[in-house]
Amino acid sequence: MKRLFSKGHRVRNKDKLIPYWLATIVALPFLLIIGGVGFGLFVSLPNQWIIFGIVIFVLVLISAIVVYRLYLILLSKNKFFIHRYREFLLWRFLFQNGFYFTKDSKGKPTNGKPRINFPKVYLKQEKYTLSASFQLEGIKFQERFLSIGGQLETMFSADMMGSVDDKAFITYNYAIDSIRGRISAKDVTATIAEGVKLSEGVYWDFVHDPHLLIAGGTGGGKTVFLRSLLVALLRLGRVEILDPKQADFVSLKDLNVLKGRVTWETEEMAQRLIDLNHQMDERYELMRKISNERKEKELGAFYKYDLKPLFIMIDEFPSLVSAVEDLPQNASVHYMEFMSALKQLDLKGRQAGFYLIIATQNVKADDLPSTIKDNMMLRITLGRVSSFTYATLFGEENKDKKFKYVEKIGANRIFGRGYYGIFGGPAKEFFAPLLPDSKDFDFYTDFESLPRIEDEKNQFPAEVVEEKRYLQADVLEKLEITRSTLKKIESLLKENLYSLEGNGYSEKELDVFRKILAEAEETGHTLRDSVSDVVSTLD
Repeated sequence: MKRLFSKGHRVRNKDKLIPYWLATIVALPFLLIIGGVGFGLFVSLPNQWIIFGIVIFVLVLISAIVVYRLYLILLSKNKFFIHRYREFLLWRFLFQNGFYFTKDSKGKPTNGKPRINFPKVYLKQEKYTLSASFQLEGIKFQERFLSIGGQLETMFSADMMGSVDDKAFITYNYAIDSIRGRISAKDVTATIAEGVKLSEGVYWDFVHDPHLLIAGGTGGGKTVFLRSLLVALLRLGRVEILDPKQADFVSLKDLNVLKGRVTWETEEMAQRLIDLNHQMDERYELMRKISNERKEKELGAFYKYDLKPLFIMIDEFPSLVSAVEDLPQNASVHYMEFMSALKQLDLKGRQAGFYLIIATQNVKADDLPSTIKDNMMLRITLGRVSSFTYATLFGEENKDKKFKYVEKIGANRIFGRGYYGIFGGPAKEFFAPLLPDSKDFDFYTDFESLPRIEDEKNQFPAEVVEEKRYLQADVLEKLEITRSTLKKIESLLKENLYSLEGNGYSEKELDVFRKILAEAEETGHTLRDSVSDVVSTLD
């Protein structure tokens, strides 16, 4: 049965009656009550027609008002009513746009009205998604069906996630009720494996989709969103904040977890970015060193070397760029140095674990060079932004999408609503984490409790050498000796005050064994004498 209706409900002309029988379902109990009261009055008050009429009229009027209000509530709250009404909406859309055939069995109109038949159109509704499938196969509506995704998105108040063309049908997929996946800012978490949890089922997988570009209009919830990110990022790695507005993040500068990592003066911010670029190069050098010690064929990502990610959060990015550009000629840093460092971090940061988070109000053509923008994989908008910003962030792939600004849902004003999308993919509706009740949580107190994550120089204060250790079986195979011979050599080394370290055997220790065996073979001395001779030559 499930397979039989795998595409969902097929739209037919009888769906035009859906509002009527939904209203009948709501009204039926009231009709029965009115009928019962009317019968009771008729029996108990014979010939009292005026009283009978007044009572019945009042009951009908009150019932009509209650039924209407209840009907509207059920259309917005009840799953059965919502699903049936969407089926009616799709019927109405097809009918009003002329997506139907007219005929009757004899080729003539019946009572002056032609019979209406719809092409194969299906609506499938699930908990958080719905899909509408339209028949292609060369029918006369084929070209129009291939371009109606945006219209359906508006009609269903849903969010188009893409379309699938399987030749016989074009299927448009939509997300619904995205707000139900919204989480609190205090519940934002991050791991290397999954990334940053932004909502139920929505993650920023920074390892595979590096760098984040955020556009948020005034009052759209951008600052709360950035602080929500800090809840997770400060627990996972280092965070550097550049705040040219000197407003939203300067207050965090004295926290231990961010001490020395919040900058706001123009020259200092520019120099900080240049320094971070140098740190990235140093990290690559460190990674190569460890990789060579491990004798790896290819350099891995930062987390394979137990290194922490580093996130560079830049608020009001156009303001920073403009300020750096206006620095005087005798400034300690120059615009070209600053932009070069930014590009290097953008292009090379992924493997080293350096990630940019750039926030702005709107994205204009000259705000962000394309070489930087094209490498910022996750894009998010919040609140009211310009149509040009939508086009710039989400590209040609979303040219038919109907982006909309939603100020209220019901009677409640909505903050932090917008869209998110991976570069080159469909944009989807997004609700940023909610600001928690101040009685239960505040950002400053949370950040104050976090331990500081140091940089590599403090993580690895000594020479970093991860030496390969060989198992006993490996040593026996490499040296082609028996276990008893190996044990005897170990015992003699101990007598000569040469100690073996750790579990297994290092390459250096294998070299000592080789020298001992070679000495015994070349001179004909005993193992005891050979061990003594070799140890005496070691530093």
